[in-house]
Amino acid sequence: MSRLRHAALALVIGLGAVGPARAEEAERVPTVARSSQIVLGVVSGLETSRTLGGMLPPLGGRVVRSSELDAALEVPRERYRDFVAELRRLGELRSEKVSTSDVSASLADAYSEVRAARAARQRREGLTKISGTVNDKLAIERELASADNRIVLAEARARSIVARGEVVTVLLRFEVDDKERIEPSPLPFAWLEGLGPSNLMNPPSHGYGEKKVLRSVAEYALSINTSYVPRAEPLDGTRLAMTGAFDVRVLGEANPVGIFGGGDLWLGASAGFAYGAHFLLGAGMPIARRFAFGVGTGAGLDGITSVVPFGVVLPVELWLDWDMADWMHVGLRGQNGWVVASDDRQSGAKHALFGDELSAGLYVVVADRNESAYTLRRSGWLFGAGYRELMGTEMVELRVGWAGVDSDFSGGY
Repeated sequence: MSRLRHAALALVIGLGAVGPARAEEAERVPTVARSSQIVLGVVSGLETSRTLGGMLPPLGGRVVRSSELDAALEVPRERYRDFVAELRRLGELRSEKVSTSDVSASLADAYSEVRAARAARQRREGLTKISGTVNDKLAIERELASADNRIVLAEARARSIVARGEVVTVLLRFEVDDKERIEPSPLPFAWLEGLGPSNLMNPPSHGYGEKKVLRSVAEYALSINTSYVPRAEPLDGTRLAMTGAFDVRVLGEANPVGIFGGGDLWLGASAGFAYGAHFLLGAGMPIARRFAFGVGTGAGLDGITSVVPFGVVLPVELWLDWDMADWMHVGLRGQNGWVVASDDRQSGAKHALFGDELSAGLYVVVADRNESAYTLRRSGWLFGAGYRELMGTEMVELRVGWAGVDSDFSGGY
């Protein structure tokens, strides 16, 4: 029996010593590590190293090591450009080279090693239930301690790789000139800091500051619209109308101007059957990261049977789009248009800049941003209000529904 127990012990310990699964069999977690090599012209490398010790903590970074010749630093990815801007206050940025490496395979290996270590630990725990000699129990306890140590090391390695993807590792080298240094005076515009012989002859691999630029936007919404007519005589006393609506607006790939278009479709009821369909096509342009506008024209038809005569509408729309906050997206639409095939609907808007009818609407999409490197998506509740003039009277509108916004960007680090 003693030999049998020794054989079982050797078999389980041998199985626990099997290495981690291959990286392709483990869960792959895309992780990119960034590193940067910077040469900075300074008056004193030692004094600059001391200044870095006080500059990095507010940015969330840290000094790994420093000397009068160079320094090794870690800076959070999202604050890297802020760090570079602060370096320009300490000296002359003579070169900057940023590189990336994919450490996903290493992270997958680390996760596989963690799973293998835990599995080995569980197998060794099973041996504690087998009665044996004192030497057997001591051997099992040593193997359990070894398995625990292996789990700790594997988990530490995985955490280390994940941490590498959250920071930019910076190797900063100091170049000290013997000539007298003249402190630069601040310039009125930040982009002027990028000019100068050194930067023109040896431009950095990345631009100055955030370069992410909005390129395209797509909006779509499904809503319930309620219209109220304060002065209902021109509409035969009809005061209320309720419709279900679907509308979409798209600003295509813009560099810097792109195609803008969209459409509206609504059906509902009032004193009669309410219907309408409009289609638009034009041009638009994004501005920076959060704002875009478009102008379009097209054709459509709408009306309310027995209340608003059928008409062919030729609208001109101005569309404004603003990604205002982390939780809110705002849009504004204004239309003037002509109506043909209906004499009763012509010249029906006293405040219109041109045409026969006028409408305007403001809407808000309340939803969190889901943002990655070059895309932003949000979907959530839509709330809006509108105003319309037709046939010599006014209508106020309220909208409640569900909307989505997809934005694409270019640039970045």
